[in-house]
Amino acid sequence: MKIKVSDFFLIPNLLTIFRFLIYPFIFHFLKKESFTLAVILILIAVVTDLLDGFLARGLNQVSDLGKILDPLVDKSGIGIFIVFVTTYKGFPLWACILIITKEFLTLLVSLFIIIKRKIIPVSAFWGKFNAFIWGLTIVFYILELDFIKKISLAIAIFFVLMTAFYYAKQYLKNARRFAVDDSNIGNPSS
Repeated sequence: MKIKVSDFFLIPNLLTIFRFLIYPFIFHFLKKESFTLAVILILIAVVTDLLDGFLARGLNQVSDLGKILDPLVDKSGIGIFIVFVTTYKGFPLWACILIITKEFLTLLVSLFIIIKRKIIPVSAFWGKFNAFIWGLTIVFYILELDFIKKISLAIAIFFVLMTAFYYAKQYLKNARRFAVDDSNIGNPSS
């Protein structure tokens, strides 16, 4: 794992940092009930989230810093705004607990892999799509679009379960591979 100072200035990482820096402004506008400004900033955050990975690959600017920052910023944003809509906009508490638990467990497993294997797990399509769906669901709850927010919540729950299943499957597959690799340490034939 290598993080260089120059990685902070790569376009995809600048977008991720920008996304993180607008979170306090989004929260400020939500608290002031300036929902239009908050939603505009949330949509900008969602677009920058979609763009950063695309640009990282397209511009050949994939970095270890980006692999760490992007999911961390995504998870912190989802967590902050899920708590907000749960507290102020009638978002179901059980769904809040589900998403926060999933995000927390994903962070713990990723941290374990980083520490144990010195490998930074990369966000998969499911993770990116999951963040996108939750961003839209949060917007629908902020705007109190009753019909759409319930449909969006059902879709978001489906995708959080699919994402959790996908990551669990990947983790178990890699855990078996790591176990085989560990058993070959010191073996002359390895």
